[in-house]
Amino acid sequence: MTHSSAVSSANTGGGESHLQLIPGAAAPIVGGQAQLTNMGLALRTIMDCMAGNRDSPRLGLLYGYSGYGKSVGAAFAAARTNASYVCAKSVWTQRTLLEAIATSLGIVKLARTAPAILDQIIEQLTIHPRPLVIDEMDFLVKRQSVEIIRDIHDATAIAIMMIGEEALPSKLKEWERFDNRIRVMTAAQPATQQDALKLRDHYCRRVRVSDDLALRFLEACKGCTRRIVNNLNEAEREALASGQDHADLAWWGNRPIMTGDVQARRIQGAYA
Repeated sequence: MTHSSAVSSANTGGGESHLQLIPGAAAPIVGGQAQLTNMGLALRTIMDCMAGNRDSPRLGLLYGYSGYGKSVGAAFAAARTNASYVCAKSVWTQRTLLEAIATSLGIVKLARTAPAILDQIIEQLTIHPRPLVIDEMDFLVKRQSVEIIRDIHDATAIAIMMIGEEALPSKLKEWERFDNRIRVMTAAQPATQQDALKLRDHYCRRVRVSDDLALRFLEACKGCTRRIVNNLNEAEREALASGQDHADLAWWGNRPIMTGDVQARRIQGAYA
């Protein structure tokens, strides 16, 4: 799934945007309010950056382990703040990055050269300022594209929030002039008990999954949102297959829980 499509917004009667989850996203969003811990952290991070003026740092990081729901949180924060959202890819060049940012800002006719596209981006953000959210920032570090983000930051007054893996803050230390422009670093958190129950309520609509089973998944998956959702989906699927309308820890029994750990293989008939 492309996380830029993780949320959709619709304005009704000129009022506040209401966000809805679309198939494939990894967290519930109700009435435009963050329902999970890392969604709230993402929103707070970008708003802290937006509080800075032109002469102060306005870069922010949301970083953490894979599966914590950072990307969905970032998409939520982008929708709430009318930020432009770009999700980097492993094969992107510096020009590809510039083209993606320009397109996300609504620039239709792109200039022929990368420096000229950068000028278009800066001009657009000067006339129509809006925050910028860049997901999968680790790819841009690897491709030596970090300075492009600094160029945009220094030439405009916008806030920029970057999303990446646990080691991202350490990786950015290599670029001192970039690193000292970072206003806030926020560590994504493992799912809480409340998060697990909210995920259960959102994803398990056809089967009543008990608190004890949802919390068992939380414990076994060590707070990894993606794995919790996978197990909740599996519990609902197995319950429906067996004609059950509810699933609790006693019913689950010794069924395996998908944690990502490598299971020891048993070889039958092996020689001693």
